[in-house]
Formats: sequence, C-alpha cells, structure tokens
Amino acid sequence: MGIAVLAIFYGSAIFCVIAFVVMMARYANAPLHLRWELYRESSVYELPEWWTKPHGSFIGKLKSVALDILLLREYYHRNRSFWYFLHLFHAGLYLLILWHVWLFASAATINIEAAPVWGIVWGHVATTMVFIGSVGILVKRITDKDLRAYYPLIHYIKWVFVVITLAGGFYAVFFYFGGNIASVLEYVNHQLAFELESKIGAPAATSAHLLLIAPWLIYLPFSHIMKLFLRYYHQLRWDDRPNLMGGDVEKKVKKLLDKPVSWSAPHIQSGKKWGEVAKGLPEDRSNVKTEER
Repeated sequence: MGIAVLAIFYGSAIFCVIAFVVMMARYANAPLHLRWELYRESSVYELPEWWTKPHGSFIGKLKSVALDILLLREYYHRNRSFWYFLHLFHAGLYLLILWHVWLFASAATINIEAAPVWGIVWGHVATTMVFIGSVGILVKRITDKDLRAYYPLIHYIKWVFVVITLAGGFYAVFFYFGGNIASVLEYVNHQLAFELESKIGAPAATSAHLLLIAPWLIYLPFSHIMKLFLRYYHQLRWDDRPNLMGGDVEKKVKKLLDKPVSWSAPHIQSGKKWGEVAKGLPEDRSNVKTEER
C-alpha cells in the first residue's frame, strides 16, 4: 500500500511539472488576440496616436498584479459579500503555502526539539482561514443565482474536495502528530532525507492526505489559476504593443493571415487563406449610412 501511495504522489508531481511546461509552451505559441475584443475601460487607446505614448512600466504592472491577486480588488468592488470569503480563503492559502515553506526550511536548519510553538499555531490558523473561506465560497455559489450562472458542476465538486483535503491535513497534523510541531518537523526531515522506508511505511493519516493532494497536482496545470498567470496578465491584459510597419506584431499577423481557413460559414469560405478572405469581405458602410442620414 505504501509503495502505491508513493507511486501515485510522485507520479502526479512529475505529471504536474511536465504538464505545466507543455501548457507554458502552448500559451507562448498561441496566436495574437484582437485588441478590440479586450478593450479595458478608459485607457491609452483613447488617446490620439496612442502608439507613440509610453506604455505601463514594470512597477506599475507589478502593482496591478498585487492588487488583483493579494487583495482581489475586482471582487471587492463588484461583489463585496462574496469577496469576504474569497479573500479569507486566498489569504489563508498564502499563509498555508508559506507555512509549508517554513516547515521544510526549519526541518533542515533548526534544532527540531527547540522548535517554536507558534509554528503549529500558524498552520492551524491558516488551515482554519482556508476552511471557512472555502465553505463560504461554496455556499455563496450555491445560493447566489448570479454566481451560480457562471459555474459548472465541476467547480462545486472542486470546493467540496478542497474542504475534504483540508480536513485530511488537519487530522494528520492535529491527531496523528498530536499537534506537536517537533513531530511534524521530524516527519518533514525524513522526507527531505528521502528515507524510502519512512515513505513506504507512512501512517494511514499522512498517506490519505498525500492521496488527496495527488489529484490537485494533476488538476493544477489546467486550472483557471494557471491560465490567469500564464495567459491573462502577460498576453491578454498587458500585450498592448502597437502594430507598426516592419515590427514584430506585423510579422505575426502576416504569418497568421497566410494560414488556411479550416471552417466555413455563410460569410466565410474554407479553402482560402485568411488574408484572401479578409480582402474579399464587403466593406462595412454602416457608419457612412448613419452620417448620410
């Protein structure tokens, strides 16, 4: 049983890394997006000759990411009651991630027997925050018809699974290790030493928790969180490079226009290249007609 748990956990971890690299390559090679589909409120595009204006700095973009990710500002402005649970969940999750980093660092560098008591308190507080936040998010998505319209069944299953995973982790730390931070650090130290015997003969509580984590490792590369970081910020929200003659954007557009059309519709015929289709489309005269009236 221990070997099976070990194979599933490390197999899912390897899969996560490989899938993440593949997804990054796919995003990097994805076609350009049409900017008029992503117009962002009041922006540089409203200015005359906007392509000659300076674009956002790295610090400005970093500030935007911090406000979006750490404070979830859009939810704060648009759905305050949902934001409370969402922010509690994410703040607790960040603390939980940092706690795991602290565990691995402390297990390798400090005297385990002299480990501070606040270490276990940190873990419990972070887990409680994530638990309350995830339950609140699940309830809000079930009871709020506006939210319910945007989430398929898989999202509800996901949040139920989040609660189960947290419960498994809490049980493993609080009951099996007796809430003793030294025992937790000793277990982590065995993992750092890659002691195969301790991994194969792991207790049922920790084995169950590892099995609960494995599906998350498989799901993570395909989750909307990864799409947010890899696609939204870099290529959608900030890719405001102007299409200048002889520039990189023009080269990419010409390359795309040279691709064959692979589908058909009343206004689009297959068998041609996109550049040929674009030249053959009738000119939109709606604005002219409006002005003539």
